[in-house]
Amino acid sequence: MKKGQIKSPCKKKLYSNKNKPILIVGISSGKRSKFECAREDPTSIYYLRLALNAAEMAGAKTMLIDLRDLKIGVCKECYSTCPAQCRFNEKLNQCDCYYFKKDHMFVGDKIVPIETAYDMLSKEEFFKIYNDKWSFGERDDMWIVYKALMEADGVIFASSTQYYSRPPLLQTMLSRLCALDGGVEKLWGDGKNLKNSIRYSKNPEVEYKLRLFGKLCAFINCSKEGDSVTPNLMKACSMMGMKILPMGVATRVNWYKDKTHRSDAKNSKKDGYTLSIIEYIGKEIVEEIKKSQRSYGICSKIE
Repeated sequence: MKKGQIKSPCKKKLYSNKNKPILIVGISSGKRSKFECAREDPTSIYYLRLALNAAEMAGAKTMLIDLRDLKIGVCKECYSTCPAQCRFNEKLNQCDCYYFKKDHMFVGDKIVPIETAYDMLSKEEFFKIYNDKWSFGERDDMWIVYKALMEADGVIFASSTQYYSRPPLLQTMLSRLCALDGGVEKLWGDGKNLKNSIRYSKNPEVEYKLRLFGKLCAFINCSKEGDSVTPNLMKACSMMGMKILPMGVATRVNWYKDKTHRSDAKNSKKDGYTLSIIEYIGKEIVEEIKKSQRSYGICSKIE
């Protein structure tokens, strides 16, 4: 085996959902909102709800994660410094680049929730700390996504295409999945000590957990620019060991026929062909899971 190649010596799966209800997680990455500038929700989230409804009709539990509602920080690319610099705690469902599930403030030698700091400080002191990036610990909601994906049997991604690329909310979330795809738990809490990471990575016996391995995924995209998102998204999911549902892609292109764009959503929501594929995805992803052992995750070594 050539240096740098990855092998998978651990054939035994790490996690089993066999005795749990089937869970399908839908992830909506559209930013548009009827409450903000666009004055409309993305059509993709409408499609996603239909797919999840079909999954429920097939006997699964479902969960919709709307990335508009979450505050997720960008990946800090620790892995590129050393593989073991990326860490993940399975009990907390957190990577150690982002420590806080709620906003915190550093008051003297104490770390307190923002609500507590507001009550104990004067208005002037509160905003001085709040506006100091070194004294304010901003919350990160990625733990919600981590927890859902760890528990899920299948994932349906709903997206649009923005300037022929992934929408920003999707890209930010997707890059953070690095922590599930090999994040080291053993070194959690050492303050990102690089020497520890190098020492860990040099050990030929250490293994990295690919936690999403074996989980099913499907894709929905609704755009004016065509779907250049799903092929790259499929590649990323495949790299993490996820299985792509056969016929698990639904794409709707809104051509620029209406100068005002006002008929786009209406036409998309009554497109029988697209709707039939979306219904198929929701139902079939559950049926495929029912036929599987529902065991996920493997270990790998880096040679």
